[in-house]
Amino acid sequence: MKTISIFIASAYGKEIKKSVYGIKAWGFAGILLAAALVTSCKEDDNASEEAWKFANEQAFKSVAGNSEYVELPSLSNNGSIYYKVLKKGEGIKPIYYTSRVQIYYKAWFVAADPTKNILPGTVAGQQLFDDGSPLTLSINSTGLMEGWRLALQYMVEGDKWEIWIPYVLCYYQPSYVSGTAVPSFIESSSFPLYSTMAFEIEVMRVAGIDEF
Repeated sequence: MKTISIFIASAYGKEIKKSVYGIKAWGFAGILLAAALVTSCKEDDNASEEAWKFANEQAFKSVAGNSEYVELPSLSNNGSIYYKVLKKGEGIKPIYYTSRVQIYYKAWFVAADPTKNILPGTVAGQQLFDDGSPLTLSINSTGLMEGWRLALQYMVEGDKWEIWIPYVLCYYQPSYVSGTAVPSFIESSSFPLYSTMAFEIEVMRVAGIDEF
């Protein structure tokens, strides 16, 4: 009925028809323009993500080739972490998969992304002595990243390590970021995908039976 009314609308029919067609044309062009912008944004995002991923991989390769760091292969065959002993502890109680520990830690980025105000060394989270009580955690917690779980089982009370963890053994990969595996003590919203991270971890206590 709308098409018929256009053709019979007095002397202004042609103008109305042109106007309607113009609206349709601009609407279609707008859809194409919006689609092009969305595609362009996605391509830019993908390029930015790939650049960030590459920068993190290169940073990790640099520490992997540094003789000051020791390699620890993951039990899942997903790669390795690298660590350097900053202080050797005197503890003798081993840390098992079922253990609970109290630690101080600091986490920082190892690559740069100026668009996100991230530079190598930018602190992503920490709980240090000056911040109060140490962090208590269970090694077998589903929320604990694989890289931490691996490192801690080689540490004893008093140990202080610097640990580099690639994104495949960290939280900062797609399968973790959108989930609930990131615990509250990690500021997960501030991490881009594919972030390789460096950590300083100091083991303060290893729990005995019925302790903390």
